[in-house]
Amino acid sequence: MPDFRVPDLTVGDMVLWYSNPFSPQDPAMGWVAKKPGHQTAHLLIWAEDAGFVEKPSVRHRDDPFWRESDTAAAWGKWGCYELHPNSKALKEIQSLLTKTKIEAAKKKEA
Repeated sequence: MPDFRVPDLTVGDMVLWYSNPFSPQDPAMGWVAKKPGHQTAHLLIWAEDAGFVEKPSVRHRDDPFWRESDTAAAWGKWGCYELHPNSKALKEIQSLLTKTKIEAAKKKEA
């Protein structure tokens, strides 16, 4: 499990949430509601039949914990998440913008 890194999350990031971490399908829309921990995220999920539902302590879909831990079944009630494609793209754009700004500042100094 030490090789796995959860994605960098910030409050407001969009995620796809799955109710069954052992067979993820039919995702619901969700958002990071509180500052994430090291291995889990606190999510706000839109459920058609109930409105917004809080899901604390949600682990990433690809976390090896689901395959390797004896306590995974107990954690399953919180579901799992993955970063929404739009959130992934925004993070990539932000990273490229930062690199471009650094390169431009270096050229100005030279």
